Amino acid sequence: MALTIHLGAHKTASTHLQYSLRLAQPALMRGGVFYADPAQLRHPGLPLTDALATGRREYLDPVAKRLAHARALYPEVVLSEENILGGTRSSRICGRNGFVYPTAVARVRRTIELAGGGPVTLFLSVRDPAHFYVSAFALQMNHGAEVEFGAYLADRDPAQIGWTGLVRRLSGIPGVARVVVWRYEDYAALRPRLLARLLPPALAAGIPDPPPANESVTQAGYEWFVRRALNDSDIDLRLLVRRARNRFPRAEGHGPMRPLDAATYARSARKYDDQMALMGDLPGVEFLTP
Repeated sequence: MALTIHLGAHKTASTHLQYSLRLAQPALMRGGVFYADPAQLRHPGLPLTDALATGRREYLDPVAKRLAHARALYPEVVLSEENILGGTRSSRICGRNGFVYPTAVARVRRTIELAGGGPVTLFLSVRDPAHFYVSAFALQMNHGAEVEFGAYLADRDPAQIGWTGLVRRLSGIPGVARVVVWRYEDYAALRPRLLARLLPPALAAGIPDPPPANESVTQAGYEWFVRRALNDSDIDLRLLVRRARNRFPRAEGHGPMRPLDAATYARSARKYDDQMALMGDLPGVEFLTP
């Protein structure tokens, strides 16, 4: 019986991939694949995120029982949940030295144990560090947890995220047979090949490709949001960011949020290219490229 875990990362088209698979869930089940994503893994019936966050038996036991049942019934078990890696709060996502998702190894190990052990194939998408930071910040904005990007960054270098270090740590977890990695920027081009590795080939061909669902706030919307948030400490930030998206949409020509200077984006792109040049040579890693 095969175990596959898609880890994300956050803001790397994970939601689109999850929604695609969810639309095909009845066909997957008929084809011998048990699939679960945040729609199940963040709710009481299969509370994986609560189990990882608390370590309490009231969450651990139901997860282990449900996944043991799934592995007994289905030849393939596929889990997709970006929060297995950790969260996107400023204090949790990355250290000053670029050590991204510092609790990922412990959380992935626990997930594998709850699922009955390996061998397991991990799937991970990575993204240009500067753009990853900005998108993670936008996610926290949506949750009402952040207002200003500078405060979220907390003096960290936005170009310094160690994706290769994270992949090395993940590939060294007992029970991990392989880590499949791709760049978020290549997702559209790689999607058919990615699905063919994630699922049995006969099922992969039938996965729908819905339009993108998530639209982040634009630069004009972000500036409007910050002005109003700082002028009214009692305002509902989640409502305010929704208003910012609606008031300054991309459809009306507003550009994406870019709170960093051009030199930082360029430096981040160079560092990202350097890391990706090394990714395919890491042991136990399959690096997908177009």
